[in-house]
Amino acid sequence: MADYDYDLFVIGAGSGGVRAARVSAAHGARVAVAEEYRIGGTCVIRGCVPKKLLVYGAHFAEDLRDARRFGWNVPDCDFDWPRLRDNVLDEVARLEGIYTETLKNNNVAQYLERATVSGPNEVALASGKRITARYILIATGAWPGRPDCPGSEHGITSNEVFHLETLPKRVVISGGGYIANEFAGIFHEFGSHVTIVNRSGTILRGYDEQIRDRLLQISMTKGVAFRFNAPFQKVEKQNDGSLLIHVGSGEPIHADMLLYATGRNPRTEGLGLTETGVELTEKGAVKVDEDSRSTVPSIYAVGDVTDRVQLTPVAIREGQAFADTVLATSRTASTIPRFRRRCSATRRWAVSA
Repeated sequence: MADYDYDLFVIGAGSGGVRAARVSAAHGARVAVAEEYRIGGTCVIRGCVPKKLLVYGAHFAEDLRDARRFGWNVPDCDFDWPRLRDNVLDEVARLEGIYTETLKNNNVAQYLERATVSGPNEVALASGKRITARYILIATGAWPGRPDCPGSEHGITSNEVFHLETLPKRVVISGGGYIANEFAGIFHEFGSHVTIVNRSGTILRGYDEQIRDRLLQISMTKGVAFRFNAPFQKVEKQNDGSLLIHVGSGEPIHADMLLYATGRNPRTEGLGLTETGVELTEKGAVKVDEDSRSTVPSIYAVGDVTDRVQLTPVAIREGQAFADTVLATSRTASTIPRFRRRCSATRRWAVSA
């Protein structure tokens, strides 16, 4: 390993990458990680954590209304979006600091810039520096998708929704999954008029039918509107900054904000993977075997970039299993089967859950 700058170079400091980096370092490996945006990845920075804080904040709208029915003299309350937004972003920054400190405490070198693969054992940084490593781990996660229609650039994704300057009065959300429905509930409780636009005829595809029907009933009773079987045709920006959204065969929808929540695609574009010999799937995910190894023996991938099970706990366990298998200082012949059991058990749990 002395022939390389590092034993392991991780591209992407999300849940899977951070776990793999710090555990590998704890095993005695020389580890570096590159992150072009912020340490913490999707879950901490622009996913689970900030979204759940908004969900919690939105609950107070119903709690305040219900309190009056139980005898509490609750006055009319104004909602201050900038205050909640800034507090949520402050919490995200705090968690980012914890993740950064964790890497530092485990002697993981951090490069806060974009990194691409320039060879089976080499990465190139945006600054022009080239670094060699015995193993390279791709943990760049996934990126929100957008519909392919004229004017799609006028909409935003979950990457931008946490930074809104003002609270929109009319919100259109594209998608029918749990992310779309969560944001629909959030903005509805904050006082926005919400319309969910779905290209299919059902929400929460793949979930239990009773859950889907119950959520649809509750949402419609509260006032959330739905447009089913409505693929996007075009989005027009009006002179006043509002949007006119053409979907399906119905009337266009007037909105102040269009949020795409139609899923996330593996983030491999421009990483230099195919040029190095790493095979990708049709969706752009890194093809890996049971041991998370790509078609190039020295390059591995974990988490959403492999498009197996896009869940934070799965990425964490895959990162842990990779470190324990490949970078552990005392490897034995039993480590490969043990790795497979860990990953398989984790994925079975995720699917059953």
